[in-house]
Amino acid sequence: MAPSRMLALYRDILRAHREHLRPGLRRFGDQYVAHEFRQHKSAKPEFIPAFEEQWRTYLQTIRQSRDGMAPAAHGVASEVDNQLSAEQKAQLQKLEERIKSL
Repeated sequence: MAPSRMLALYRDILRAHREHLRPGLRRFGDQYVAHEFRQHKSAKPEFIPAFEEQWRTYLQTIRQSRDGMAPAAHGVASEVDNQLSAEQKAQLQKLEERIKSL
């Protein structure tokens, strides 16, 4: 993916957070997105299409959501969960625990 497309996607996600998430969730979401995009800056080219597709799906979900929780989020979550590695599932569990602690 071209750097300009990656930057545009990143900006669109931050804008969607600003428009659709409450301040606490927005702050957390912005930090998480920044971290993920930073981590994937130097990713191998074969990983970029999947990265972009997942974030575009996330963006669409946020835009369609009300209060940051889309009605179809549970179906999407279970589908995505089946595609995660054990390491990614552990990272997601840590993320859930941090959100609950807020």
